[in-house]
Amino acid sequence: MNSTRHSSLLRWGVLLGLAALLGLGLAATMEPSTPLVITSIAVVETNLEFVATFPAGVERAVLELRPDLDSVWEPAAIVKVPAGGGAVGFTLPKPNLEHAFFRLNITLHTATNNLVSAESQFVVVPPLDAAAKNSSPAEAVFHFKGMIDGSDRIIITHQGALWEHVNWGWPVSVVTVNDSQWNPSEKNFITTTGAVRFLPEKYSLSAARLEVMTNRDVLALERTNGALIVYLNDTPPGAAPCEFKIHFPRTRVKPRPVRSSPSATLKITAQIDGSDVLKITKQEAVWTHRAWDYPAAVRLNDIPWDVRRTNTLSNSGTNQFLPDQVDLSTAKIISRKGRDLATMWADRDAVWVSFADNPNGAEAYELDLSFGSEP
Repeated sequence: MNSTRHSSLLRWGVLLGLAALLGLGLAATMEPSTPLVITSIAVVETNLEFVATFPAGVERAVLELRPDLDSVWEPAAIVKVPAGGGAVGFTLPKPNLEHAFFRLNITLHTATNNLVSAESQFVVVPPLDAAAKNSSPAEAVFHFKGMIDGSDRIIITHQGALWEHVNWGWPVSVVTVNDSQWNPSEKNFITTTGAVRFLPEKYSLSAARLEVMTNRDVLALERTNGALIVYLNDTPPGAAPCEFKIHFPRTRVKPRPVRSSPSATLKITAQIDGSDVLKITKQEAVWTHRAWDYPAAVRLNDIPWDVRRTNTLSNSGTNQFLPDQVDLSTAKIISRKGRDLATMWADRDAVWVSFADNPNGAEAYELDLSFGSEP
């Protein structure tokens, strides 16, 4: 990879990080071993449920709220933190606001000044089926528009959507979901008012369909328990527009057909420097390189693969990496390694694997998949 990749952003990132640190006025005499951060926000009926991690030795912890960036922070709740710190859950009634910012403000026994977490934004939007013209639409839609510069992810549940920035620049302007503005920040959470679900239960998360309208690099979905993860990764220099729709069909209550499938595992390893997509079918694997340097040391199980020489690997003979009768739709991620994106989406006919490495230089990645019954 070109060593100057994102170099100006790196310099500005350091300056902005120092400015943010000074602006927060952090003056703890020793750095806590556990970071202070709000890790999740969820809606349960008319309440917001938070999970946050705390360092050890917290004397006092306050959840603070402000309705916009120009308002003064106000205390919203006192949080009880055990002496040893760690993950703590707490509840707050959903504020009667269209949007709000939350942060944690703590006092440590060993600190002279308070320690403040990064901000998490809460935004109220209509439910995802509200834009439909009839009262019982066949699908709900999550329509995203924004400028992406680096790595971001959105975790969608029936209760709301959490947007997290991971690498390089934040979106250079507001992003929108179904024409509702979602301001750039480290963590943003959008949901609906009252007890109305963001994605009503009659719509399926697991059967979601991605429609890409504008995107220059990697955009991928991943199923997980009770949630759908959207990965937005733009590895080329600068920001680029990204627009997509996720279609959530109405849930159909019918048993999944039983299909006989042998158990199998597949370990994919590679040295990734940029972005790459791998499509796996029963007949072959096809590697598509997208940005920056070609991957090195690619292996499917123990089979070496020079993807620069040939981007197709036949699933046969000495190169067979999966059994002939494997049910591709049963693919599950059992482990992964890498500093940025390694994800998978499976359907009846193919498995799609996406890699994206936004930081400078190359990094070793591993993705372990299982098929059929649990290994």
